[in-house]
Amino acid sequence: DTTVLITLSMAVIYIVVALFAGSSYVETHLSNGQNFIVFVMLKAATFAAGVYIILAGVQIVLDEIVPAFKGISEKLVKNARPALDAPMTFGFAPNAVLIGFLASFFGGLLGMTLMAILGTTIIIPGIVAHFMAGGAAGVFGNGQGGIRGCLTASFINGLFITFLPLFLLPVLGDLGSANSTYSDADYGVFGVILGHANIVGGRTVLISVILIALILFYSVSILMNKRDSNNFEKVEEIK
Repeated sequence: DTTVLITLSMAVIYIVVALFAGSSYVETHLSNGQNFIVFVMLKAATFAAGVYIILAGVQIVLDEIVPAFKGISEKLVKNARPALDAPMTFGFAPNAVLIGFLASFFGGLLGMTLMAILGTTIIIPGIVAHFMAGGAAGVFGNGQGGIRGCLTASFINGLFITFLPLFLLPVLGDLGSANSTYSDADYGVFGVILGHANIVGGRTVLISVILIALILFYSVSILMNKRDSNNFEKVEEIK
């Protein structure tokens, strides 16, 4: 059962962290005197309950909201498609979500260790970012390459969302000065590109980069639509 597996896996992680923090610290500052093992076990169960709620919500969205969007695509915006967040993929491979999260988090820990060794700003891995992005990477990796693809995709994702914020910090202005940054890879990639474009050439270069990106986006979209149309025609001919 996925919920039980998540509970046990998170319990192991939380217990290890609690042991490093020390039982006295946990019971004094976090659990209000409750036994630290019981405290972390309850937190692991709470985490698993949250994941279960996400998966249940995903199922509701897929069953109810997406079909309801059909009216919008037919009457208001022709050929429109609903944009769904990464957790929408979790229901297709729940075990890959957990494996992807752990692999991504390990990549984040490895990246943090390398930063400490190199003496750079240290990006602390965020549980939410690694669970959402790492879990989604695990689902897609599992679909393409099985368990090996799941581990590889999620691990690379963990490294990406650890090192990209390091390059994003210098272009964030006051947020960068406060050592606050965004964790997801899309923020990192576009933030680094647009931030450095603004530094290099100001508003003119920044607007030019945005226009080029829009042109590329729509060009790829048109090419993909033509490819899908050609594939559909070939299937019809075969029939």
